[in-house]
Amino acid sequence: MEGSPVTRLPEANTLPDGFVPDVESSGTDAASPSSAPIAADALDSDIPAATNPGGEETLSDLSLPASAAEDASSAAAAEALGTLSLAAAAEPERALGEHGPTGAARGEETLKENCASEQVGAPTAQKGSGEPKRKVGKRSKLERDRELFELAQQYHKVVAERDAAIVVKEKLESLCREFQRQNKTLKEECQRVSTEGQNMRMALSEKFDNAIKGVSAKLEEQRVLSIAQLEENNMLRSKLNDLADQYSITQQKYAHQLKEKTLELELADLRLQQNQEKAAQEHTQMQLYAEQVAQLMTTEKNLRLQLASDGDRFQHFQDALSKSNEVFETYKQEMEKMISVIKNLKKENEFLKGKCENSDFALVKLIEERELTKKQLEKLKNQKEKLESLCRSLQAERKQGPSASIPDAPSSQEDVSATSQES
Repeated sequence: MEGSPVTRLPEANTLPDGFVPDVESSGTDAASPSSAPIAADALDSDIPAATNPGGEETLSDLSLPASAAEDASSAAAAEALGTLSLAAAAEPERALGEHGPTGAARGEETLKENCASEQVGAPTAQKGSGEPKRKVGKRSKLERDRELFELAQQYHKVVAERDAAIVVKEKLESLCREFQRQNKTLKEECQRVSTEGQNMRMALSEKFDNAIKGVSAKLEEQRVLSIAQLEENNMLRSKLNDLADQYSITQQKYAHQLKEKTLELELADLRLQQNQEKAAQEHTQMQLYAEQVAQLMTTEKNLRLQLASDGDRFQHFQDALSKSNEVFETYKQEMEKMISVIKNLKKENEFLKGKCENSDFALVKLIEERELTKKQLEKLKNQKEKLESLCRSLQAERKQGPSASIPDAPSSQEDVSATSQES
């Protein structure tokens, strides 16, 4: 018969690789929990029979054996009791391993029958051996009962160990299921990673193809640019030849302009000499005007002194007039004469003042003209120096040759334009 669902072992193909239970442990673990109460009932039924009060009284009343026959019989009884107890202890477990709960019940029944037959055979043996054998039989029965009790305790202990083994087995089965679940998830994860890696490789291959296409396009663009640069270099070479021709033409023009500038410089020198002579004449005129102004100032001072003295005289005339009308009349005539003289002097003074102011204005104008002539003279000198330096540089370039004078052509042209603007 099959075991109960609690004690049923898992199939071998459902267990993971490397997990095969032991045959001996499976045989011991297959026992059902119901066998423990059955064995306990059987032992409980045997223990009262062995521990009746009548037996204890007979044991207490009897004395110990002393003959060798009694020792031999007691040894034989103890050996038979040991074999019987071992067979009785192994019988329920063997029956449970072979036939399940029914086999365990049969084992209990056989254990009870053996105990009963032993109890029945013990009195017959005791009757044959007499009084000493009876004492040995009672003692061996007590020892047997004690051994049976110890065997029952060991049986309960084995059952508890079996239950613990069942719990461990269930835990191992749950761990096996968890391991299988994790293995399944790991396989799925590996498959997902492999698909992602394949997708990534495909994306990288596409990216690499695009990069190759971009590089080829860039190389094509660079080839087109190099061709365009080559054409541009040819065009620049032709332009450079044109510029060299133009430079030779401009050099001839500059030589002609240099001759013109030398003539203009000579004319400027002549004008400078004329301006210097004019400035010297104006300087002498200014000195004359200054002397005339000084003379006019001295005359003005003298006239003012004379006017002050005339005022004093007029005061004396008024005093004399108050003293004498006659003297007043005479002085009145003289005063009228003096008034007319004063008026004339005032007119002359005003004329001299106007003349002095005109001379001042003329002097200021002369000073301004002198400053202007000085500035023009400095400008002409600077122009002359620049033209001389330009002439020297052009002569040096002409001596050095056209190859060395090509890069300096713009600077010489700028100097010529600057000198022409200043002139």
